[in-house]
Amino acid sequence: MKSMTGFAQGRLEFNNIYLNLLFKSLNHRFLDISFKGTGVSPEMEKMIKEIIKGKIVRGKIDVVFDLFDANQRKCNIQFNDELSGEILDKLVHFKKRYKEVSLSMDALLRIPMIFHLDYQPDNYNTYERDEIYKFIERVFEEFQQSRENEGASIFRDLSTSLERIQTDLDVLEKAAATLEDELFVKFKEKMAKFLKEYEIDERRILQEAAILAEKSCINEEIHRLVTHTARMKQLIEDQNLDVRGREADFLAQEMQRETHTIASKTTSMEVHKNVLNIRREIEKIKQQVQNVE
Repeated sequence: MKSMTGFAQGRLEFNNIYLNLLFKSLNHRFLDISFKGTGVSPEMEKMIKEIIKGKIVRGKIDVVFDLFDANQRKCNIQFNDELSGEILDKLVHFKKRYKEVSLSMDALLRIPMIFHLDYQPDNYNTYERDEIYKFIERVFEEFQQSRENEGASIFRDLSTSLERIQTDLDVLEKAAATLEDELFVKFKEKMAKFLKEYEIDERRILQEAAILAEKSCINEEIHRLVTHTARMKQLIEDQNLDVRGREADFLAQEMQRETHTIASKTTSMEVHKNVLNIRREIEKIKQQVQNVE
């Protein structure tokens, strides 16, 4: 099991190349990879995506790729003379109107599309490419390990919650076995008490009591809860699954729905006590599975 939350970073220095790399991820319904940094280029994006491909299914992943190369042959300095000229012409009128405002060269160079420094990965030799690739792989493996460590912690919490739910379900199953008979007797006695002054067929009283007792029966809901709990346990323990979070989240919602139905169908304090315990653990599960890939 892997969490969608992870973090890893590293620094590489060789051949006058200085590379800072950072991977971090958060929860997301789908796989979303974004790149930031001075060294991001189509070639580097392709290299990183090749490493990630098939290893991550879901999550919002930010890749910060800061590259500085002291070798000038690797740099492509781009300055948009035409655009900067147009901007400066506009600023002349601006300066005349607002004399107290000053604009520095640094502010001008920060304007998008004025100045841009590209690193040309095509100029890297095979050795340099291999070193960069191995470095990215190493940091990515640390990133994956952080996600697995977080996933192991989530697995322990989920297992504990499922064990507690199963314990309360065992109690509910025993209570449900006698609950219907007890409800039948209570309904029968209550109706007989209120209708004793009237001549009503005894069979009709028994029939109404049976109908009311059947409506209060919680055996089906308990059975579905047992099934969902068993499936959740199987889901988190299956090592061959790539994606667990979506189904686990669905199961948690279904389990919560069954507890609401049970609580609405009975007034038994013992049943309500166990249902509240189950709900508490399901809420924990719902929060945890939102982090599961």
